[in-house]
Amino acid sequence: MVNNIYHDVCTWDIAVLSFAIVMYLMAILSKRLGSAMRIKPYYYIYYLSIVFMLIAEGYPSFAICTEKVEMITNIFFAIGMTLGLIATIKYWGWLVKELT
Repeated sequence: MVNNIYHDVCTWDIAVLSFAIVMYLMAILSKRLGSAMRIKPYYYIYYLSIVFMLIAEGYPSFAICTEKVEMITNIFFAIGMTLGLIATIKYWGWLVKELT
């Protein structure tokens, strides 16, 4: 039982950190694309997304109430992913139009 919980925690940590790294890479690429296309700096949304993901990563360590920790953590992570999706649509949405 303890080994299974440890495995779940490690899997969650790796997943959240992996998504945060992907958002950071997307921010770098989008910054360059945005400067080339002369559009507003929406890449800051990626950094906000990373903040929410890191809050989701660290929240269980500082949570006082343990009943709803998983739900609150998932909400923070979902907000971070949604912000990343919005920024991706702003910068990379033109690719969909080009392919169709």
